Amino acid sequence: MFDNLRTRILAVIFTGAILIAIDGSTISPILESIQKSFGVNESVITWIFNMEILFLLLATPIMAKLSDKYGRKNIYVLNAVLFLIGTLTVAFSQSFEMLLVGRALQGIGAVLSVLAITIIGDYFDETRGTILGAFGVIIALVYALGPAISGFLVSFGWHWVFIINIPVAALVVLLGYYLLPASKTTEKYSSFDWKGMTFLGVAIASIAYFIFNLSGEASANTQYYTLSIFILALIGFWWVERKALEPILPLGLLKRKDTLIASVVTLVGYLAMAGTYYFSTYASMAFNLSYSTAAYMILPMTIASLITTPVVGKLLDKTGAKPIMVVGGVLTAIGMLILSYSSNLYVFAFSLVLIGIGNASIVGNALYYIFLDETGKSERASGQALLNILLNTGSLLGGAILASALDFTASGAASFRHVYLYLAVTYVVLTVLSLGLKGRISGSKKTVEG
Repeated sequence: MFDNLRTRILAVIFTGAILIAIDGSTISPILESIQKSFGVNESVITWIFNMEILFLLLATPIMAKLSDKYGRKNIYVLNAVLFLIGTLTVAFSQSFEMLLVGRALQGIGAVLSVLAITIIGDYFDETRGTILGAFGVIIALVYALGPAISGFLVSFGWHWVFIINIPVAALVVLLGYYLLPASKTTEKYSSFDWKGMTFLGVAIASIAYFIFNLSGEASANTQYYTLSIFILALIGFWWVERKALEPILPLGLLKRKDTLIASVVTLVGYLAMAGTYYFSTYASMAFNLSYSTAAYMILPMTIASLITTPVVGKLLDKTGAKPIMVVGGVLTAIGMLILSYSSNLYVFAFSLVLIGIGNASIVGNALYYIFLDETGKSERASGQALLNILLNTGSLLGGAILASALDFTASGAASFRHVYLYLAVTYVVLTVLSLGLKGRISGSKKTVEG
């Protein structure tokens, strides 16, 4: 079964995708149980999410650069081991502080999802899009099942939600060690860019803290100082990277038209996609549904996205990213426009189908595809790190901004309509940007391997 190199690689990265998806989809239903177990308040319990995201952002550029230097296998297995240790720490934690330490380790280990996409770029050429599509479907399916799994296991104790991931994490370690091709150390690198990483780390930590506290937990002065630190650190990072022989992030990619467009679409697109977090709340308010019934109203979008993802993957190998992203942007803009004026559940459901298809096209695997094609092996993981940082920053910022813009009182449906109308305009802008991409970016194109 594992005689073929590509089959072995797929066995590893698909199992890794299941691991990360189980972790990401099973946390929300057990927050209340964890909160009661440790006696912490609601503002503190959110750090179960915040800690993992923060350390994922901080570790991504480091692990990606080490992967470019020391080879994919070594760093992939290292991340899998760290995720396993983090999962064990969380599962058997006796204090909230120890739980957060475990979540930090899980955040570092979760970089293996970024490395998985990099490995797809390294070993799959003509079928990159197809493999990315399959990778996305696996994650989506597990995410759909995660809450049900979590809801069942929490009756035995919240620890069991993490315990079930221990054998999966151990399997990823073993598969990575035995099935991934041997790593090759690149002699090109003379030293690690610690100056750049220091400035980047301060920038990431400060902007993450700023976003985490947009809800008003921190004082205005604290937020002002945090934002100032972010700006100064970003300027320092840019200044240092201009002279770095091997920069921690390949900022030179932003000088290329396609990767610059993809970067902007990633940041703004994931900010706008945060609007999907509140579809069930909008349905509940607009159509007087119970929250449990309203939760089912997002199924049309979920199913549409799930079906679209593999189709987009195959089309990427045939047409490149541009036409897919343009069509996706148009469909999402129309869907958001219809959503903002929806007067009944049928129109609401139809708009979500359009949004599901559109988002899977414009802010889905097409973005990874562009970065994979525009980078050689010597900077491919670092390119994915840049994309991942933009993606997560956009998601965090979008969630915080939209949460403050929406009115969640009984009469707040009008605010949702206004926000979705603005998001429709945002997707029109993203569509226009996508028109600036090159005609066809193909996996068959020979990239410069550095």
